[in-house]
Amino acid sequence: MTSESWPLLFIIAFHGLLFHAMPRFSRPGILFAATVPEAFVSGAGRTLVSRYRAIVWSGAALALGVVLLFPAALDPEAQGFLYLGAVAGNLIVCISAWLWAYRRAHAHAVAHSEIRVASLVPRDTSLPGGALFASGPVFMLLITAVLVATHRDQIPEGMGITGPPALLAFGVFYVAMMLAMAVSMSRRTRQIAVEGMAVAVEQRFRRLNVFVLVLAAYGVAMMVSTAILESIPALGVRLGERIAFIVLPLMLFNLAIALWMFRVGQGGHRAIAASPRPETWGVATPDAAWKVGGLFYFNPSDPAIWVEKRIGVGYTLNIGNRSAWLLIGMALLPMIAAPLLFLLKGG
Repeated sequence: MTSESWPLLFIIAFHGLLFHAMPRFSRPGILFAATVPEAFVSGAGRTLVSRYRAIVWSGAALALGVVLLFPAALDPEAQGFLYLGAVAGNLIVCISAWLWAYRRAHAHAVAHSEIRVASLVPRDTSLPGGALFASGPVFMLLITAVLVATHRDQIPEGMGITGPPALLAFGVFYVAMMLAMAVSMSRRTRQIAVEGMAVAVEQRFRRLNVFVLVLAAYGVAMMVSTAILESIPALGVRLGERIAFIVLPLMLFNLAIALWMFRVGQGGHRAIAASPRPETWGVATPDAAWKVGGLFYFNPSDPAIWVEKRIGVGYTLNIGNRSAWLLIGMALLPMIAAPLLFLLKGG
């Protein structure tokens, strides 16, 4: 075993653990992204989960064996192809196992109810901390823009897409995207709970997801502002070492929220006793609207922009909603614009 094989062993083991735990990252009554009866979950569903995990770990064991046993007799170039094939093959086995179990579970899915249930409990659509707190990243970039405009004659030439104006433009765009996602998630999310403690738990769960997006906007604004101010020699600003004391706690706080969400489960359902859950749940998303093994939600008739994930915790976009494509376009535009600008500059 060589030193290069250790990262591969970690990746393969991580894939195994992730796909092993994926059936648990759903609300009760949902198995492999399908809404199934309780009798199936406690009966044939257990057998299905066991077989699925056996396939996942068989693929992981085979990939580990390839990485550990075969590279010693190969030249370095062949080892690279072998390592890549082992990791890719392991991932293909895991995904295939999920799709196989997804089809099996959907064969036992309950029919989607046409009855609609409305909650009489008012929804809290405000942003965590209020609009003033959420606008903090915008003010931060605005101050930076004023400083750039004031010292524009002192900006070094030839910086191109790494110069202050370009960095500021990307920062404004990303902050706008994060805040647009936060506002839409607070106002246009499908709520499943209809009464009792389930409503409060689900709203708290959603507000924390919104809070993470606002904090992400703060992190982007801080890093962009720091990079811009340090690139202008006339300002003499040195914030690189100090900014870590702000950004790092933000990252750790977001990590703590993520761990909390996994602990309380999707929609915070583990904070509610098992017996009242069916009585407090409303209409969930229809199984037929979930595509590609339950990964994507496409439902043009659903006005919600955000819905709870069937796999994992948190929310995903309803790609059947036109408003959701505005957010998708905002996310894709910088990925397309940056390489294009780089090519134009190089040409």
